[in-house]
Parts: sequence; structure tokens; C-alpha cells
Amino acid sequence: MSQKQARRIALAAQGLSRSRTGQAVTARKMVSTVQAISQLQIDSVNVVRRAHYMPVFARLGAYDIGSLDKVLSTPGGPLTEYWAHEASVVSSELVPDLRLWQRRTWIDKSDGFTDEQQDLSHRVMDYLAVNPGSSAREISSALDVAPASSKEHWGWNWNDTKYVTESLFARAKILTLGRNSQFERRYALAHDVLGKPLEIDGLHRQAALERLIDRSLAAQGIATAHCVAEYFRLPIRDVKSALAHQAAAGRIEQVQVSGLAEPCYMVLGTKIPRKIEPDLRLLSPFDSMVFNRRRLERFFNFEYRIEIYVPEHKRRYGYYVFPILYGDEFVGRVDLKADRARGVLHAKSMHFERGWETEAHPPLLAELERMAGWLGLDAVQVGL
Repeated sequence: MSQKQARRIALAAQGLSRSRTGQAVTARKMVSTVQAISQLQIDSVNVVRRAHYMPVFARLGAYDIGSLDKVLSTPGGPLTEYWAHEASVVSSELVPDLRLWQRRTWIDKSDGFTDEQQDLSHRVMDYLAVNPGSSAREISSALDVAPASSKEHWGWNWNDTKYVTESLFARAKILTLGRNSQFERRYALAHDVLGKPLEIDGLHRQAALERLIDRSLAAQGIATAHCVAEYFRLPIRDVKSALAHQAAAGRIEQVQVSGLAEPCYMVLGTKIPRKIEPDLRLLSPFDSMVFNRRRLERFFNFEYRIEIYVPEHKRRYGYYVFPILYGDEFVGRVDLKADRARGVLHAKSMHFERGWETEAHPPLLAELERMAGWLGLDAVQVGL
């Protein structure tokens, strides 16, 4: 198929093919949107709004983030937080399979715990059984755990409670009931979060991998082996083997996309949309449509890098840059900051791909106005 056809499949799978209606966004619609793409990556940077809130706005328009927070804080709910591409809001049903395949050894230090830390792990579990929805800071206070004594402390200058809760979370012994106003995880026992016991021992590892591959393909529409693996940070060798096996068995479709050397894969019966409606959208740096930079370059011929960690004088486009999606093309970038003190959404700079400035500029300004209204800001400022 052509690259343009592949783009339309990818955008439709990500919920970016139809114009937003402007109708009220219900909690059910939010949940179905997240479940379709399987994850919302979480990041602590709050230059515009926390990263996991932005993809829902890009797909549905203005919505009440409190409704999403309520879903995430409800025991037995359809969404929770776990490790996926990175720390992410995920479909709760994916947690057991992700647990089998996530290998965040830099987070889970339980194999090296001292006797005191092992004992603290049990105490934390006992405390959360009675006090679900507690942050590591609240647990430390309740259990009288000392703060980190020095910057020489193991890890990132965490105290023992932080080590323990992060390790328990990595092993899915505890999960979260959303986050508090300080953006701290509100921990609870896994079965309290999921509304049922987390069964890992009885799961077949290969079957879990194939389910994750299926979800990755469904969320991306069309994907190379690298794309499939990268979506949930799965090991590429295992993914390639499983894809080849599934394709040979006729359970998925293998296709060749013009301009791509690698074969691509799709869920059986995937339809090619006739068109992508030209609703201009701003995608955050951590949106699942753009977090795989290599995929973005190969499928959309759009080079994008996040420059948060680049010294200011070396940045090409800005600090917190949103790619601009218009129809089935990425047509530019805009560096955004929500200046809450002044009530302004500040578009510090705009950069358009060649030939797009005249056509894309008016709908970009309209989208900035919509975003400012959703953020509760009074105006848009363009330029320095």
C-alpha cells in the first residue's frame, strides 16, 4: 500500500481521523478513547498541562479533567497506572500481561533489599490494606520512616519508603488510585485497585505477549516490528518471532508500505479510511501518536525531537514543543507555555513545514483559542 494509505490507517487507529464534535465529553467516552489507544503516557512536566490529560483533548476536545481523575481513583475501575511505554495510564485489564513483560530493573530494587527494607515492605502492604490511596510521603509519616539522610543514598536520594513503594509497584503488588494534588501516586493493594486478585502465576507468558502485540497493533493500526515492540517496550526479538508466527498462521496481515524497507503488520480486516478530516490538532510531546520518533519519521516524514534537556541556546524549536497535525500531515511545531499567572496561553514560537504556513496558520490560531479556553486561560499570546 502507499504511505498515504498507511498514514490514514495509523491516524484512524489513534482516534485522530474524525473532527471533534464539540459535544459534551462523557466519562464513558474518555474511557473508550483511552482503551482504544491502550495508554496515556505520564510525565511530571506541567508547562501546559500534565501530559496524560493532553491526548484526550486532542481526540475529543474540551473535557473535565476531574472526570478522568475520578475514573482513575475509583477502585475496580477500567483504567489505572502502570508501566507501559513509560509510566502510563493503561487499561486495567492489561496490567497482568504488562507485569509479565515489563523489566524495569532500575526501578525494582527488591532483590537487593536489606532485612529492614524487606520488613518495611510488609509494613507498607499492611498499612495500605487499611489505608488505600496513600502516597509514599503519607506512608513514611505514618510508619515513622526517616527521610533520606544524604545524597549518597541509593538511587535518586529516595528514602526507604520510596524504594519500597516503587519496587512493590513495579511488581504490581500495589497499584494506584490516581494521584494527589502534588502529583504523587496514591497507592493501594493491587486487588483493591483492580477489584479482583491479580493473577500472574497462572498466565502463560507467550499468550500474554501475543495479547500485548494484538493491543499494540490495534492501537497503531499498522506497524513494523519495531513499532509493535516500542509501544509497550517489549523485547524486539520476541516480538519479531511472534509476529512472524502469527502472520504465517494467518492471524494477522503482513503488508508492504511504499518507501519502507521493513514489512508492516495489521489486524485482520483493517480498513483503509477514505480520508482524514482536516481538524487541526496539537499533540503533546508524550502523545502515543508521536512518542515513537522513528515511526513518525518513517510513516510521516516528520522529524521531531523533544528539547527539554537541550541547553536553551542549542534548541531548534523550543522547550515544550507540540507537533501540529492537520489532516494526515504533520505541518509544523509550536512551542507552548501556559502562563497561569497572567492567564495566557503563550505560543512562544511557531515553525511550519515548507508550504504550510498560509493554510495552517488560521486553524492553528483557532486551536490555540480552544486550548486556552479548556485550560481556563483568558487569551493567547503569539511570539515573544
